[in-house]
Amino acid sequence: MKKILIAFAALALVLILATGAMFYFRPIASFERLGRRALAGAGLVRGVVTGPSGPIEVWSGGSGPVVILVHGANDYAGTWARVAPALLARHRVVAFDLPGHGNSAPQTGPLSVGDLVAGIEAVVAKEQAPVTLVGNSLGGWLSLIVAKRRPEAVGHVVLVNGAATESKFADGIDLLPKDRASAQRVMAAAMAPGAPATPGFVLDDIVRRAPGSALARLQAKPIEREWFIDEAIPTLDLPVSILWGEADRVLPLEYARSFAPLFRRSRLETIPSCGHIPQRECPDALAAALVRALGAPPPPAASPSMPAEPDSAPGPGPGPGADRRP
Repeated sequence: MKKILIAFAALALVLILATGAMFYFRPIASFERLGRRALAGAGLVRGVVTGPSGPIEVWSGGSGPVVILVHGANDYAGTWARVAPALLARHRVVAFDLPGHGNSAPQTGPLSVGDLVAGIEAVVAKEQAPVTLVGNSLGGWLSLIVAKRRPEAVGHVVLVNGAATESKFADGIDLLPKDRASAQRVMAAAMAPGAPATPGFVLDDIVRRAPGSALARLQAKPIEREWFIDEAIPTLDLPVSILWGEADRVLPLEYARSFAPLFRRSRLETIPSCGHIPQRECPDALAAALVRALGAPPPPAASPSMPAEPDSAPGPGPGPGADRRP
């Protein structure tokens, strides 16, 4: 018996060391595995949707109006794991890996914005319309494109530090870092000042993965002009809620304030002490802001012949940090 116990102890030690080594040398892959487990722990069930570019990994659960969570470049569905539980009480929640990201095809070769848009449309088509699209960063821009193309299917867009208009931003930041120092600059820009520094071994993994990343594959050729929707923004006849980590230095708050008034129906709410990826950095604050936005989308603009409703009208408001726009 003693020998058996020793053998089990030795095996356990080997597994612990192997797991530790994997986390050290491949931390991002390890984080992704943990994120998928967290999605399952939140009550979401893994599934697959067939998209034009191949299988798309989808996590879904809950019942009610459909909320589809769209991550940004080089991210995956697990980024929403700490936000989804707050939404499940009243909504069907769907999180998925964009084409070319996470476990979704294609795993190699060039990617286009069209590939990503088609993937979102495939997921939307499986759900009861109208859906709400919640998009972070690149996911916000993609969500607006889908809303423009499929107005009958999308009833509300929520931009979470999400791009909207074509703009030059994040000057001097290389989003495909080639060394540890440049990776640190990217992470520092994406997070609020005072956030814990990213460990060196994680920065090294970011650099290692950058050349073959989804973002690199997207940048392999110029983006076609058809995907820029600046001129279409004033014509979008749906509510657009804008939730913004106010410490974002990749897409600064000034950028959000510049495009918010262009929409017919919009409301901007800021999240204090939060950076570019609120679902990771400040998930509780983002979850609360999402619940408010989903419960009270921006109303239609008042008719010139009709006075606007007073601010004291009943119903949940945008909450602390809100930046109301006409």
